[in-house]
Amino acid sequence: MKKRIISAATVLACGALLMTGSIIAYGNQVKEESLIAGVCAYTSVDNINENVSVADASVVATATPVQGNSLGYNNLGVSVAEGRLNVREQPTTESEVVGIMQDNALCDVVGTDGEWLHIKSGDVEGYCLGSYIATGEEAQNIADSSITKKATINCDSLTLRSEPTTESSVVSSMNHGKKVQVLEEYDGWIKVNSDGKEGYCSAEYVTVADEIPTAISKEELASTAGASVVSNALQYVGGRYVWGGETLGKGVDCSGFTMKILEQYGVYLPHSADAQMDMGTKVNSLAEAQPGDLVFYGSGGYANHVGIYMGDGQLVHASSAKTGIKISNASYRTPIGIRRYV
Repeated sequence: MKKRIISAATVLACGALLMTGSIIAYGNQVKEESLIAGVCAYTSVDNINENVSVADASVVATATPVQGNSLGYNNLGVSVAEGRLNVREQPTTESEVVGIMQDNALCDVVGTDGEWLHIKSGDVEGYCLGSYIATGEEAQNIADSSITKKATINCDSLTLRSEPTTESSVVSSMNHGKKVQVLEEYDGWIKVNSDGKEGYCSAEYVTVADEIPTAISKEELASTAGASVVSNALQYVGGRYVWGGETLGKGVDCSGFTMKILEQYGVYLPHSADAQMDMGTKVNSLAEAQPGDLVFYGSGGYANHVGIYMGDGQLVHASSAKTGIKISNASYRTPIGIRRYV
């Protein structure tokens, strides 16, 4: 495998979870740097942070039910770590990290073990330090402001428009299953934020629901990195195919496209489909492929084309000078290799 470089800049942007176990001390505070799939890292916390102001949060007795709690939690807790809070399998910093809680994520406090709290949050159950968990009325107040409305796209592709009318200009399109933040609701239309772009879409083709922030499992974190790669790549659909091109937005060929997209995640690949296939982790089939994987095509073991797997059997790739960057069925040709880098 050729050398892969991980940049510090992309580490904070990406947000996947790594288990190196390396510890860096900053005064009285201990932080861990962690990583999943060897690509992206972030700084997470375990120990007491004296800058965190949580009234009585470290006192187990404060983890009591809040009257009128309508969120379905018996003993509501909310993460107030300044960053990502590790949830560990056992109440010790040497134990495996099973997930992370982002700031203001909600949980149920189900038990205690010294300074550690036993929590359940989403699909994650484990232990985190009580000094980073607000409880009681403070938790309820934080929770009330943490819930957001999200719309899930129910059709194959939904147009995002500049105004709530079909005659207005198109801002972008949103694929099936995508979740976007709801800003306002109108009669038949909703205003949303999709990857930083605000616009209006038909309310007929979305499901709107409250989203409660909860812990993210290490498996979800790994898939989140791949989903980010796909989302990034999709913004260039319709762009030019230029043989030998390496400039996103101006023109790229197939391997130039994959090279420049993954470069933004700290993965540095050569400008060659065949050489890229020699790197990463082998994936046995499309059935096992995850969003963000690279799919290679060619003959006799030599790859002459590559694209980014989107999930659901779809591929985004710099196809040809005639069609440019487009979405295709990943089985439009028989893949000869699939590799995972994030």
